[in-house]
Amino acid sequence: MAEWQEFRGGVNIVRRQGDVVHRPTSPAASAIHRLLRHLHDRGFHGAPEPRGFDADGNELLTFLDGEVHDALTPNLRTVELLASAAALLLGLHDASLTFRPLPEDRWLFPARQPAEVMCHGDAAQYNCVVKSGVAVGFIDFDTAHPGPRVWDVAYAVYRFAPLQGPDNPESFGTPQEQGRRVAAFCRAYGASVGAEVIDVVPDRLQALIDFMREQDAQGNEAFQRHIAEGHSDLYEADIRYVRAHRDTLHAAFQAE
Repeated sequence: MAEWQEFRGGVNIVRRQGDVVHRPTSPAASAIHRLLRHLHDRGFHGAPEPRGFDADGNELLTFLDGEVHDALTPNLRTVELLASAAALLLGLHDASLTFRPLPEDRWLFPARQPAEVMCHGDAAQYNCVVKSGVAVGFIDFDTAHPGPRVWDVAYAVYRFAPLQGPDNPESFGTPQEQGRRVAAFCRAYGASVGAEVIDVVPDRLQALIDFMREQDAQGNEAFQRHIAEGHSDLYEADIRYVRAHRDTLHAAFQAE
């Protein structure tokens, strides 16, 4: 029998045995498994495949082979990774178009209107599986929820461009360079998402801050730790940064 491997994420501890991952079950697990099955049935294989639940109540998912990085190291700041992540997100969204949420589904994040697609909810480098410098899959669908395309793209460009100020340790590039990377991501994504995404980023980050504070108030230790470590302070600083450089970021789209 294959040996167990343990991985610690920002919220969960997951274990892998062979090609199956065992993860703590969230209230949204049954809805997420239906979504993942739907994506695979529609030909999108850049997501784990659901395999039910184990005797301890953990959810079972297939393991996606590749590397996952907490931060965009210099060798990952390529056009290839940026464009492939955008194409992967587009494929996920398009495959979800015919998914029909049920009234009893319990999504971690609230549905947002217009509910055009199923959003991943946390499309970032730390949830992106990479092989040979190309994004091949997204993992951790705990925050999936119905919403508009641009809502999901906004968080992705925040992480992949990135749209972060110099005080954020994950930030790199000037506002002009970041704007060009946002524009490149949107071109690769297509589907009529353009410069308006820049104005959605602050709202998307504020929604995340609000969620973190709600979880903190409810006694969620993971989010209490995140707030204590200053994560929400960084998001607030990045909101100010994006708003301060709005014109420069928008100009990157006009220069195409």
